[in-house]
Amino acid sequence: MAKAKTRAGKGQHPKGKAGTSKEAAEQRKALFIEDFIANGGNATKAAIVAGFSKKSAGAQASRLLKDAKVAEAIERRRKELRDKVELTTEKVLRNLAQTLMFDPRKMFNADGSLKRMQDLDDDTAQALAGFEVVEMAGGMKVDGEGGVQHIPMYTKKVKWLDKNSAREQAMKHFGLYEQDNDQIGRAMARVIRVPAKQPEHAK
Repeated sequence: MAKAKTRAGKGQHPKGKAGTSKEAAEQRKALFIEDFIANGGNATKAAIVAGFSKKSAGAQASRLLKDAKVAEAIERRRKELRDKVELTTEKVLRNLAQTLMFDPRKMFNADGSLKRMQDLDDDTAQALAGFEVVEMAGGMKVDGEGGVQHIPMYTKKVKWLDKNSAREQAMKHFGLYEQDNDQIGRAMARVIRVPAKQPEHAK
């Protein structure tokens, strides 16, 4: 007697092949780890990229970050990337220092003209965020043989990195915000402990 086929009820799904769901979970973890590192540590965004719904992304991100294997994989992947690009704390801090100590006067020659990129010192060049040269219509002049020669004109635009952002990053790295807050807290505590001097008529 042939067995009757049963239909999956509403909301139910037939079981997939063995290992399929586990493989999908591992793929999501891998995607989460890569995007978490790439986007600068936004776990919710990384969870969405990994395939979780926007509604559940926050909770799933929190769960993944608490997973010891995921945390270990994140640190291992970060180390791989740091080693590959030779990115060290010393280099990062040096770049912050180059931005903070950038002096725009070093970009100009003695006659006031802008230096060529190849003539900038390393610290000045590293502090630049952009360098744009735009050719304008210019003018015309007659050469010695009676011909007309075009004289190009250029507009050069230079943009350097944001010092305020670099200053904030440096303050956070060295814990200077915490020191400032601690000093303010101690000062307020001293003020609170010292009783205010009463006016003469209150005695």
